[in-house]
Amino acid sequence: MKVMVTGHRPERITGREQEIKEWLTKKVEELKPSDCISGMAQGADQIFAEVAYEKNIPLICAWPYKRQLHPVEQKYHDYAEVNYLAFHKYQPSCYTTRDKWMVDNCDIVLAVWDGNPVGGTFDTIEYAKSNYKKIFFFPWNEDFPIAHIPMDPPQKTPDGLTLY
Repeated sequence: MKVMVTGHRPERITGREQEIKEWLTKKVEELKPSDCISGMAQGADQIFAEVAYEKNIPLICAWPYKRQLHPVEQKYHDYAEVNYLAFHKYQPSCYTTRDKWMVDNCDIVLAVWDGNPVGGTFDTIEYAKSNYKKIFFFPWNEDFPIAHIPMDPPQKTPDGLTLY
């Protein structure tokens, strides 16, 4: 089973990094993924990559475009079983393309999301929901949902009708 993370960058998780790492570690221990997929942005993505590295779980790095890597990114690049590259150079759609690839290639999504319905993390969650992915949410506060368990996808009958 492949597990991916979507989450915020440092400016939206400041002060909660250790709590997030503990939650991601717990989820990885519960789910026992065959692979961890990370979009490799600073913040939740790299915290998840560190968890995979520490737990010796194969890592799939999904890079939005080719660029010079920072030393910590190079560490994960070298450790990764697969390095997916959305584009060879920056394109306005590179992050969305990378995020959709991660959702399309995972079984479960771990979401480190503050509940604000804007931005890449929100868009990735919505795409995952539309693709019937199971999503576990970091407990941002006590009112936050813990999971989104989708219904089975609609089925098509031989005559083209959609059954829900």
